Amino acid sequence: MDEKILGVVDLGSNSFHLAIVQEDNGRLVVIDRMKSMVQLAYGLTPEKLIHPNTREKALTCLAQFGERLAEIDRKNIRVVGTNTLRQLKDPSFMREAEAALGVPIEIISGKEEARLIYLGVIQYVDLHDQLALVIDIGGGSTELVLGDKDKLLRSSSLEVGCVRLAKQFFFDDKISKKQVHAAALYLETELQPIHPHLTSDPCQYFGASGTIRTLREMIEQENLGEEEITATALKKLLKILLSLGTVRAIERRFDLTTERARVICSGLLILKAVMEKFHLEMVQPVDTALREGMVLDLLGRIHKEDMRDLTIESLVHRFGANIEQAKRVEATSLYMVDKIELSAPYLTSPRRYLGWASLLHEIGLAISYHRHYKHSAYLVEHADLDGFSRTDQKILAAILYNHKRRFNPDDFEYLPDFTMALTLILRISVLLHRSREPQPMPEFDFQYTKKKITLTFPPHWLDEHPLIQQDLQLERDWLKEAGIKIEWA
Repeated sequence: MDEKILGVVDLGSNSFHLAIVQEDNGRLVVIDRMKSMVQLAYGLTPEKLIHPNTREKALTCLAQFGERLAEIDRKNIRVVGTNTLRQLKDPSFMREAEAALGVPIEIISGKEEARLIYLGVIQYVDLHDQLALVIDIGGGSTELVLGDKDKLLRSSSLEVGCVRLAKQFFFDDKISKKQVHAAALYLETELQPIHPHLTSDPCQYFGASGTIRTLREMIEQENLGEEEITATALKKLLKILLSLGTVRAIERRFDLTTERARVICSGLLILKAVMEKFHLEMVQPVDTALREGMVLDLLGRIHKEDMRDLTIESLVHRFGANIEQAKRVEATSLYMVDKIELSAPYLTSPRRYLGWASLLHEIGLAISYHRHYKHSAYLVEHADLDGFSRTDQKILAAILYNHKRRFNPDDFEYLPDFTMALTLILRISVLLHRSREPQPMPEFDFQYTKKKITLTFPPHWLDEHPLIQQDLQLERDWLKEAGIKIEWA
């Protein structure tokens, strides 16, 4: 396998995209692309399940993607799901989707999506020392991201995208003044909570996504403009779409696929509403966005410049955790995990999760000592953590919630098998460092099976540490309730 080949997959609400990229002396060269307008948002039922027809279309596409990814090193692959998959309540679809792809799918938050979009755009444009507002119109949501060079300042997610809007207002494949007026009023309401000071002057405005690129092509075809999309050009293009009146007529006039023609009026109305909200005269379309951001973020992980490490460090400092104690616990946790073998179906190694959990295990003390482990878990599960997927956060939260007192195996039911083992390791490490003293731990043996833990310390060491021996006896009682045996000598 070529170490310099990377694969990224963006499972959007409108389209599924795959990009294969080669790293060549610091340059990134796209060597293959695949795309399918699955329009997952159209197939999302009121019960948050996927309609059978859309399900079949999605799984067929993912199987094709999986075949293309099969020859790429797993650590060089990243797959993310966005708005529609965030809403989904259909575990069986996710299992089938991951089986078809052959790699796990990360469901990312709106804030993480915004960060990756901004990262993907900002590397390929010249800002002239100005701020940048990036507008990305997806199928299920629209992301607005303000940044200063490589620093993201603010972001906001509009819970409406081109597929969702089309499904609600243009479901009969017709485009009428009445429908356009109703959709425009709806967008005005949706945009109302977004503060107009999301933008600042001087600022450049960029439009990312296939919808915006298609609008630019349509504007050029009608001789309404060239490189940039202006507010005037959008108004004139809307009049043309109204005169055409149907999706079929739009499809023929602009040589679009049926799927694209069905959502392009919705995309136009979203961009028009955003531009009116912020009094923008012009938006500059760009050809990069989420996928390029994923590639750059993945490269950072490969080259040991992982955004997630910075996020953990920031969280530890923000909540005033004792970093010396956290690092002692981390060192002992990693010492133990290195003594056993854990299956790792996820792209992030179990060792990484354990290290992060060890560093974070006391952040809940910022709220209260009483049940601080629960507070730590809550903060990690519900905070916006740059670089982390929702699954990442659930894994960390489960470890933190169960690292003290009662141990509940049911909390790990839908998580990777290694999560339970990591939790047990953290429990023991925290127990061994209860004194909070800086003395180094001696070398000791650690063995683990799913139902049994064995610890072997140097002779007489436990006799010299009666409090640890007492805590181990209490730990034996807690784990016995969960059907797990712990022995020590």
